[in-house]
Amino acid sequence: MGKTFAILLLLLNGSLSADECPAILEKPIKTKKYGELRTKTIKAWDKLMTWALLPKNGPYILVDPPIQSIFKRTGESLPDFVKNYGYFSFYHPILGIVTDSAKDIDVVQCLLKAIQQDITDPVQLQFTSDEILAKVVAYRTFKKGMKITLPHSEEAMVTYVVDFVIDMWRGMPAYGLIPENSADAVPILLFRGTDLDLATEKSWASVLSDLDTAGPGHRTFMRARGEIHDWLVKVGNARIVGFSLGGVLTLYTLIYEHEWINKNVPSTAFNPPGVSNEVLDIWEKIPQEDRPPHIIYVNEGDFVSQIGLFLGNVYAISLKEPMEVIAAHVTLISGEPLYKISKVNVPLENQARK
Repeated sequence: MGKTFAILLLLLNGSLSADECPAILEKPIKTKKYGELRTKTIKAWDKLMTWALLPKNGPYILVDPPIQSIFKRTGESLPDFVKNYGYFSFYHPILGIVTDSAKDIDVVQCLLKAIQQDITDPVQLQFTSDEILAKVVAYRTFKKGMKITLPHSEEAMVTYVVDFVIDMWRGMPAYGLIPENSADAVPILLFRGTDLDLATEKSWASVLSDLDTAGPGHRTFMRARGEIHDWLVKVGNARIVGFSLGGVLTLYTLIYEHEWINKNVPSTAFNPPGVSNEVLDIWEKIPQEDRPPHIIYVNEGDFVSQIGLFLGNVYAISLKEPMEVIAAHVTLISGEPLYKISKVNVPLENQARK
């Protein structure tokens, strides 16, 4: 799908100054009939899938008494981005969609700089930054040596260098990012989620990985585990981030490579399917003190995260109005006006699924 919208790329030249960024995020792009048709078709399928899956797509079991946080969106950069570049955009959707253009990296870089200025709550800033990293940055095409600047609560912005591109399977990438000239920032292993373009070998590889009978993405992880291990050992104390298929690859890394993952800064998985009972048994045999800290975010209404079993620290996200199945999976939550994050009772949730 990314190639279909190549003609809608922004006409930018050279590097971007901070002053240019707001105009880029707000720049109206002429609505295309195909874009409207695409969005309307997806939303029609979304309603049908929501109706069909309703009996199997119930709410998560939350801890009692509840542990909840409510966040309000600040600034206009996020809604501007969602309108022009979100998954349901009429114009140029790049969330969850792979593109090769460097200009799309410029757009995302502008968004990351904008949220650093807009968001003062460090917890909300970390959530928003990680969500953009997992759902948008991971779908850009990076080569070794390229750079991306990310928000950092202690140092405002930190530049990361693409140190290594891991071929997970048939060109499906994961990116090893290392901070440049920062004493506090930690390396990041960033997994890409499912690529539904279906026009390339790597996109088919991601779809087939989702259908793995051993658990979504399990064989893909095992194929690339050697390279993943070597990079984690080389850089030391990396955190892991991923969305959807990339989210469950994050979970496998937490389990199989726990010795080499940062024990102070949590790794983050968005909207992952769960793991198999056999893989969960491996996790539960790891001593509590050796388990890497992590946060798993799942959205109410997203059927993907109803599959499989959870690790230990899961939070369910809900909006003011219920989300339909596809929307629940691909919505940029941090771009919504208000969202609630509630802690899931993982033992009871897993027991209900077995």
